[in-house]
Amino acid sequence: MDVGALPVMTEAFVRLRMRHLRCFQALARHSSVSAAAEHMNSSQPALSRALAELEAIIGQPLFLRTGRGLSLTEAGESLRRHVDAAMSQLEAGTRSAAGLSPVPVVSVGMLPNVARTLAVAAASRFKAAAPQADLRLYWAGVPELVARLHRSEIDFLLGRLLALDYMPGVRFEHLYFEPLIFVVGRDHPFAAYPNTVTLDDIRAELVVVPMPDTIIRRELDKFTTARGLGAFPNKIETVSFEFTRSFLAGNRAIACVPLGAVRQEIADGRVVRLSLTGEELMGSVGITHATDRKLSPEAQLLVEHVREAAQAYI
Repeated sequence: MDVGALPVMTEAFVRLRMRHLRCFQALARHSSVSAAAEHMNSSQPALSRALAELEAIIGQPLFLRTGRGLSLTEAGESLRRHVDAAMSQLEAGTRSAAGLSPVPVVSVGMLPNVARTLAVAAASRFKAAAPQADLRLYWAGVPELVARLHRSEIDFLLGRLLALDYMPGVRFEHLYFEPLIFVVGRDHPFAAYPNTVTLDDIRAELVVVPMPDTIIRRELDKFTTARGLGAFPNKIETVSFEFTRSFLAGNRAIACVPLGAVRQEIADGRVVRLSLTGEELMGSVGITHATDRKLSPEAQLLVEHVREAAQAYI
């Protein structure tokens, strides 16, 4: 290090204020000035000004401005790691000084196929065993959840096996297999003869399918391609299973979804499962861990409850 640069660096640190770091954290978390301002109950100009001041102090850009919002530069990623750790230590120190024990926090990313099944059962058991621990469940797309995992913002992911693009730096623990299935609302004509519906029958209908480039869409495409069929001509593409369940209730349509997304509706008769199956539609569900990080005792306890809850789906 250039010794002559030390006074400059010291002056920069003195000029840093907590508001700079809080604003930086909010911007990094939300990737949007407007969303960060709303989260902090502040104004967009105030956040933009704080970011400009912080980048001037640091001496280089911390974010790239794109049409889709803000993304961290390499310098921004480095600063984020240190700021997150420092803020965590400050919170722990404040609680300790006040005579309070640190509150253990377990953060988990969950994909939609387990949000109403495995995650619910595991969370219930975990909170019964560890009521003093905070459990934070994040529901987002795979790219965001994997990024959070690598930034140590979440302890692990629950859901189907990720595409190979996302596997560097992580390892997958298989728990059970789950199929993609075709379902219709109970008022759909196909509900009267679910065991005889063919793919050609489905192609003539409106079909709700997963979004392109998702792992479950790739499974569906393999299934149809292996049977000499292309994409469904009349379709809605979404990974919102909440939308899919509501849409089936009031419209003549067929949906291809993971079984976990409609278990409750099948059980109470609101949707009917068609008998079409194929090995291409079978996916592995489990836990995705970061390879370079050891879990806290509380996170490890939740993993044990996840494994226990998964036995119901084997």
